[in-house]
Amino acid sequence: MPAQMPAIPWHKPRKADPRQPLSRSLIVDTAIRVLDAEGLAGVTMRRVAQELGTGPASLYAHVSNKEELFDLMLERVVAEIRMPLRPEPERWKEQITEICFEAQRVMTAHRDVALVSLGSIPVGESQLRITEFLLDLLLQVGLPPQVAAWALDGLGQLIDTDAYEAWVYHERLARGTDLGAYFDQLRGYLHDLPAEHFPTLQRMADNMVDGDGDQRYAFKIEVFLRGLESFLPANAPAPAAAPGHVGRTGRTGRPGPVSDGEQSFHGPAGGAAGAEGPSS
Repeated sequence: MPAQMPAIPWHKPRKADPRQPLSRSLIVDTAIRVLDAEGLAGVTMRRVAQELGTGPASLYAHVSNKEELFDLMLERVVAEIRMPLRPEPERWKEQITEICFEAQRVMTAHRDVALVSLGSIPVGESQLRITEFLLDLLLQVGLPPQVAAWALDGLGQLIDTDAYEAWVYHERLARGTDLGAYFDQLRGYLHDLPAEHFPTLQRMADNMVDGDGDQRYAFKIEVFLRGLESFLPANAPAPAAAPGHVGRTGRTGRPGPVSDGEQSFHGPAGGAAGAEGPSS
């Protein structure tokens, strides 16, 4: 057995390699870490490889390209969305509202990941579980199958666009923008518009800027659900009235997400949801 050479005193000692063996799961976890820190634009194969202490080529043994990595990241994020244990047709509008708020909470907790969702078709297991739940709920209520199928497109776009807008506002706050002052200035600007050209906008200045992000989101959901309600057959049972919840802004009288302590929700994979995200 050859004798071991001593370390050369003026060379830097070599540390043991601390890296974990590469796996798809580790790559996705690392990519989400980069996403949360730098946004979607910062997630490249090179950047993720750098975080893992390796080269981009080693990632391709587990992920075919950046588009597949984005899909896997979205699926991992969606798995954090807590879903009701079972559909309750008698309170379908309230359940969908709760799911929309829960989905927004998760999506906004991961910066601009909603951009991936906007450009993709849900085919991952966690995404399909949500689709299955909502389709089952809408069909039990009595919506025609085609209406129920297309309704999921609309709900998905509503959630994604609101979540992305919420993150845009969050970024503005992070840059030091005083949103309260901004909307006060906007209100004043609308009030000052020449009445001969913009009489309605001038008169409606206060209404145009009133309401916080949660209130506006709840309103958009309610408008959407009332539209779906018009497709119900005349003999469909009337849904139970949805009680108001205290939302994240502390205001009452509007639907909001269930509290973390309620047991009616569970993660699609049985896990707990992520941390509270920003709201628009």
